Amino acid sequence: MEPLKNIYSNELIKNLSDVVYTVDPKITPKTFQSKVFESPWKKFELKERINRIADVFVFFWNEPLHLVEPKLLRLIELLRSNGVQNFNFPYIFVNDIVTKSGLNDFVTSMRVLEKTTVFSSAEFAIRFYYQSHFESTLKQMILWSKHKEAYVRRLASEGGRPLLPWGIGIPEIKRNPDIHLPILENLWDDENEVVRRSVSNHLNDISKMNPDLVLEFCKKRFGVSEVLDKNLKHALRGLLKKGNHNALTIFSYDTKWKPSLLKFTLKQKVVNIGDSLEFEIQFQQKSKNQEKIRIEYKIGFLLANHSYGYKTFKISEKLIPSNEKVKIVKRHSFKKITTRVYYPGIHKITIIFNGREFESLEFKLVNKQ
Repeated sequence: MEPLKNIYSNELIKNLSDVVYTVDPKITPKTFQSKVFESPWKKFELKERINRIADVFVFFWNEPLHLVEPKLLRLIELLRSNGVQNFNFPYIFVNDIVTKSGLNDFVTSMRVLEKTTVFSSAEFAIRFYYQSHFESTLKQMILWSKHKEAYVRRLASEGGRPLLPWGIGIPEIKRNPDIHLPILENLWDDENEVVRRSVSNHLNDISKMNPDLVLEFCKKRFGVSEVLDKNLKHALRGLLKKGNHNALTIFSYDTKWKPSLLKFTLKQKVVNIGDSLEFEIQFQQKSKNQEKIRIEYKIGFLLANHSYGYKTFKISEKLIPSNEKVKIVKRHSFKKITTRVYYPGIHKITIIFNGREFESLEFKLVNKQ
C-alpha cells in the first residue's frame, strides 16, 4: 500500500502552484514549488507535509488573517472550479493557514473556518482555538450545531471529540466529556449521515471515560427509526466490544449464554508477517429457543516492551435456532499497515460470545526469511 503522504505528489503541488499564481501573481509556480519541496520534504511524513504546505502559504502571505482571507477563499473557489470536490482531505492545509495567521483573531478565524471546513474539514484546526479561547470556541460550536451547512454541523461534533485521532488533546474536554452534550443532542438525529456518524464517534469517545452517560443518552433514544438505531448502536460499539453487560442487554444479548460442543482451532501455529492467520470455530446452540448471538475474536498483539495490546474484531451477530450447528472459518490478515507495527513472537487469540471470553490459543508471528 502506498504511503498516505504520497497524496502530495509532484502533480498535486504543481497544479496547486498554478492556482496560487492565478490568485497572487507575485508567487510564481516555480517559486512556490521550490519552497514546498525544500529539503527534507522527501523525508516528511503526512502531517509534516501538511504543515510544510501551510507554512509556505504563510511565508508568502505573511500578514493578518483578515488580509489573507480573500486570497484563501479565492484559492478554494478556483480549486473547486478545477474539479476539486468539497470535504477533500488533501487540502486540509487551508485550515492550518487560518490557525497560523489568525489564532489571536478569534472572530475572523471563526468566519473563515466556517467556510473552509466545507472544503476540507477544520476538525484539527478548531482544537487550537479550544486551547487558546476555550469558552468562546465552545459557544461557537454550539451555534454551528444548528448551521444550515452539514459540514459545519459535523465540525461542531467532530472538532470537539475527546479522543479525536490525530487531534491535539484538550484537557478540559477529557475532564468534562459531557460538556458537548448540548451539541450531540442537537445533532444525533441530523438529516445527514456524515453528521450522525460524527456524533456516534463522539459518543464512543465519551463511553471510554463515562460509559453510563453514553448508555443513558442512547437508551432513551432508541426506537425512532431503523437508521437512527444503527447510528446509536455504532456509538455503543466500544462498550459492546468490551462486553459491557448493560450495552449488550440493550440489544437483547444473553450474556449468560454458552456455546455447546465448542471447538476452536488454528490452521497454522506460525504466521509470517504479511500473511494471514486462518482459524475455525464450531459450536452448537442448544437453548430451547432461538438465541441472538454476537461472535467476536480478540487478538493479543505482542508489543515492543513484551506486553500485549488487545483489539476485538466482530465476526457476526445473528439469530441462531435451537440445536443448530454452526461452523465459521475466518482469516485475520497480518499484512503490513501504517497504523500498526507487528512484532515477531507469541501472539494470542480468544473467541468471544455475547461479550464473554471462551477459548484462547497462541500462535507465533515471524518475519519472512
